[in-house]
Amino acid sequence: MAIASADSYRPMQVKKALDSIFLSLGLNPENPFEGYIKPGMRVFIKPNWVASRWRKSCDHTDCLYCVITHPAVIEGVADRVAQALCGKGEIIIADNPSIDADFEELMEFTGIRRLENKYDVPCHIYDLRPLVCKDLKDYGKKDKMAHQPGDPNGEVELNLGKNSLLYDVDSTLFRGVFDEREETVAAHTGETQLYTMSKSLYDSDVYISIPKLKTHQKVGATLNLKGQVGAMTRKNQLVHWRIGSPETGGDEYPDHESWERAQHAKVTHRGAHPGNDTIWRMVVDLYKSLLTKERKYFTIIDGIMAGEGQGPFCPTSKHANVLIGGFDFLLTDIAAVRYMGINPEKIKYLDYFIQQMSADYRSNPVFLNGEMRNDYFTCNTRYADFEVPFAWRNIKC
Repeated sequence: MAIASADSYRPMQVKKALDSIFLSLGLNPENPFEGYIKPGMRVFIKPNWVASRWRKSCDHTDCLYCVITHPAVIEGVADRVAQALCGKGEIIIADNPSIDADFEELMEFTGIRRLENKYDVPCHIYDLRPLVCKDLKDYGKKDKMAHQPGDPNGEVELNLGKNSLLYDVDSTLFRGVFDEREETVAAHTGETQLYTMSKSLYDSDVYISIPKLKTHQKVGATLNLKGQVGAMTRKNQLVHWRIGSPETGGDEYPDHESWERAQHAKVTHRGAHPGNDTIWRMVVDLYKSLLTKERKYFTIIDGIMAGEGQGPFCPTSKHANVLIGGFDFLLTDIAAVRYMGINPEKIKYLDYFIQQMSADYRSNPVFLNGEMRNDYFTCNTRYADFEVPFAWRNIKC
């Protein structure tokens, strides 16, 4: 993994940081994907486009680029992909944003659609959502959602069966995106453990993920692995919590008192606490689903302007001034949360995979501005020292 400084999103600053990362990873900055991406391949690029504007429920407003991936980073990566394709192949840039995001507003804000006409290979930008919420007051009501095409290449349903971490969990309390829980429960009962992925992604030869470096109220931190929520087309299959409090078998709220307060609150934060024992399992499942088909991977995490505090929708901007790159989503996420001042072993979905590793993750080299840091994973330095949601304060190094 490699980390490079960039003090702004100016193209030359982004280029310099990307070149440093490529060089540290043993790639030629002049044409970093040469040989890795071959002419004729389909390359899927997934940014974090979770929102198109600041939510009214947030107690503050900030720059939207502490929530979503900046277009300068997407373009910097896409330029190098097009270079490697040599006029043959296809680039797809796509995401499945939050169900209430206005995609055209997002496109106008970022100006990213101009990439569709920039390269000598087809470049398509897709909104992968088959359902959208036109008014946030209707959030959670499936019959109020508007239908749209979603991924024009279709979708692929995967069944993890007994390999799912939800296999031996009582599904009767599972909650997905909608109040109607029948679909969620049916997708995760017994040996039926279903996840439906964008076919554009599933069929890709190379998958490049460009998430935002950001904290998250429900899982602690959101990067590549948690970002796979945006690769799935049927959001109601994604289990976010079990309804109720621990006293009734749920983890929607940390205790009965919190559940009672929420019954009279205008804004609730369901599942937003470390005791949520459901959503991290879903994140593990998403990564397992991704690995069911062999393809090449690469990631650049956008941390030039990052998000700390009440992520993913209401963070505070954090000028971490870095890009973080690697070939392995899991190992790069581990390095990234450590850069945030977080102990990766206290992020449950990361720790699950850490426990499965045959070798200590700390033995993997991390380059910081071109210098290999053998002591990178020790807790002596917090690097960027992100503020985390108060309930998650114990995850800090």
